[in-house]
Amino acid sequence: MADLATRVRLKAEWERQSAIFMAFPHQNSDWAEHIDRARECFLDIIEHIVCFESVILCIDTQDNDGFEIVKRHFSHSQKALDSANTQDDEFIKNLFVESVPHTLIQNPKTKYFADLGAKTAFGLHIVRVPTNDTWARDFGAISVECMQNPAQNRAGENNSRIRLLDFTFNGWGLKYPAFYDNKITRSLFKADCVTQMDMVLEGGSIDSNGAGVLLTNTQCLLESNRNPHLCQAQIESKLKQYFGLDSMLWLTQGYLAGDDTDSHIDTLARFISKDTIAYVKCEDKKDEHFQSLALMESELQALKQANGEPYKLVALPFTQAIFDEQGQRLPSSYANFLFVNGALLVPTYGDINDEKAIKILAQALPSHRVVGIDCRSLILWHGSLHCVTMQMYGETPLKWHF
Repeated sequence: MADLATRVRLKAEWERQSAIFMAFPHQNSDWAEHIDRARECFLDIIEHIVCFESVILCIDTQDNDGFEIVKRHFSHSQKALDSANTQDDEFIKNLFVESVPHTLIQNPKTKYFADLGAKTAFGLHIVRVPTNDTWARDFGAISVECMQNPAQNRAGENNSRIRLLDFTFNGWGLKYPAFYDNKITRSLFKADCVTQMDMVLEGGSIDSNGAGVLLTNTQCLLESNRNPHLCQAQIESKLKQYFGLDSMLWLTQGYLAGDDTDSHIDTLARFISKDTIAYVKCEDKKDEHFQSLALMESELQALKQANGEPYKLVALPFTQAIFDEQGQRLPSSYANFLFVNGALLVPTYGDINDEKAIKILAQALPSHRVVGIDCRSLILWHGSLHCVTMQMYGETPLKWHF
């Protein structure tokens, strides 16, 4: 990582973002059986996000139906228009036009721009690129802040910049095809903005407090089909260097039935502030998760901050068991929430604990607006809200400064 600035920092997700990166479901993806429900859910998620910030949406180059659906939806979406405070008919007519070149986009001819607010900076930015699937959290670039050494900065200005780290994505340990998704970052973004990394890593497997601490677990990072040549100490050494970490917190317990990511941390435990971790807690002793999640809770209670103090813990309720049509239990989790600017979007499942989870998070984050989004369609393919999104940083999606 010698090409990066002297100091590197992995941001916390609640820090100011420029956009959320997503990929739209298409017929040739695993969503084919539930394509209508999946697209409807994605459109709902996008509508919620653009109330707070912009969205960069990948639509597969062969998915002209999906492209037309998105255009039609946002051309008539009263919710999106209300959030933008505009009723300009001429503006609506020109919702989808070819954009000015994006300084990060490799090929601006594949890019379209939908400005959802004439008086705001928020918009829907569409790029046509081949995709396997929709899980942007795991194939999307991980942003780090690079800061020049103050001793070398004679003018005393803030020379921090965002760098996109492109880790290998191999379909969660070779479980699913990923030959398109693994290329998205380097195909969309200019080479001088991206650093190609030398290991497999998914964004959902790590969580940062923005202050040099990373939360993760052994179940995923030590899985044999990701980095079999690396031991735990070697993985930790690399991630400390790549993300500018002071410490890594490793959990060894916790899982969700139906989860095929090998227990991504973003379904189990997440930082919501520098010293606070929200986590899922199962109180039903008859549930198959009870023992493993209780052991995970004990591990969380034993973690210490740099000052020797324990972390503050916020327990989230566990949903009742949800099954698909084949009787397989689905990995619903309230920990798979998404920070956007000024708000927290929380997945809901039509469960009796939906309101309880939202209330708990609202009390823990009084400066954020906490909003629920129905994600029952997403868990049909074993993921949820955080899994289909990746935050990006910079001034705006169209004005990155490097």
